[in-house]
Amino acid sequence: MRLPANHDASTPLNEAPSNSEPVAAEPTLPVVVVADTIQTSNWALSGLLLLAVLTLLYLARELVLPIIMALILNLVFLPVVRGMKKLWIPSPLGAALVVLGLLAAFIGGIYNLAEPAGSWLDRAPQSLRVIDTKIRRITGSVQNVATVTARVEDITDRLANAGNDKNVQEVVVRSESLAGTVLGTARGFAVTAISTLVLLYFLLASGDMFLRKTIAVTPRLSDKKRAVDIAHQVEAAVSNYLLTVTMINVGLGSAVALVMYLLGVPNPVLWGVMVGLFNFVPYVGDIASITVLSVVGLLSFDDPWRSVSVPASFYLLTAIEGYLVTPLIVGRRLSLNPVVIVISVLFWGWMWGIPGALLAVPILVTLKTLCERVDSLHVFGEFLSD
Repeated sequence: MRLPANHDASTPLNEAPSNSEPVAAEPTLPVVVVADTIQTSNWALSGLLLLAVLTLLYLARELVLPIIMALILNLVFLPVVRGMKKLWIPSPLGAALVVLGLLAAFIGGIYNLAEPAGSWLDRAPQSLRVIDTKIRRITGSVQNVATVTARVEDITDRLANAGNDKNVQEVVVRSESLAGTVLGTARGFAVTAISTLVLLYFLLASGDMFLRKTIAVTPRLSDKKRAVDIAHQVEAAVSNYLLTVTMINVGLGSAVALVMYLLGVPNPVLWGVMVGLFNFVPYVGDIASITVLSVVGLLSFDDPWRSVSVPASFYLLTAIEGYLVTPLIVGRRLSLNPVVIVISVLFWGWMWGIPGALLAVPILVTLKTLCERVDSLHVFGEFLSD
């Protein structure tokens, strides 16, 4: 092998000469920029996907609502069907018994409460005038009443004089009554309820079929165990929460009905059922209940103190329930962030109306349980916890 003329024999062939310039390293800045761009794109795509899902849930609420309600009720009553199966009652028969029980309770409640509720709704226009008169009497705004009356009489005289003109045409505005509006809403709710019960029957009759199929298509054994663990944790959390809250609300509604009966309020059972249902919506339900009971007190009694005693009694009972009974029974394990609860109630109520407000807390309980069991979602679970 022939060496170059200027080659030093002491220098290996594969070693660069000492006087050669160092090779510049390739810049890493473009790589970082590309990585940041990819991460930003992933976040943007995730945001667009979330927006698309929420839009779909809003537009398809008539289809989605029965499915979500049936899934949550399935988590509640599936342990009951399993218990019946241990007593040699087949799952289809156990599911039928559960659905028929819910249907009987639903129809019985409507049958017994529809007449008094309709009577109160029919009297709503006259009730507003009575309430206005009583409030003005309580506040002593007699001068304002006289001024408004004089203005009304002046407008009436002008309209009477204008009625002599032959060119004046009488316009009659016919609007749907409040009872008609509520009846239309009740029909839609009944259709949703029936669809939910039908789907609930098939979910309960199938048992753990969907969980078994999920485990079958999961490739790794560790993922199979985690899927079973998460499914059982979600089922236990949601069922325990809803059953506990249902018992608390039944107790609160019964106490309210008893107090309304002792105070002499008409239809005390109606107000007890209303309070029990409204209490499934935290915070917002209490506001709605105390508002309705304040109106009921004003309409039921002429004495201002007896009128005030109706919402005051409810406030005392709901304070005992909210600050003593619920924390003692529900405990710290299922506690949620109050701010997140209010936001969830407002959001799902805007998305799906009253059913969405009722489903807001069970959805939060499900998300909280999932976040606690999945390592990558622990940050979100921390925000959901109290």
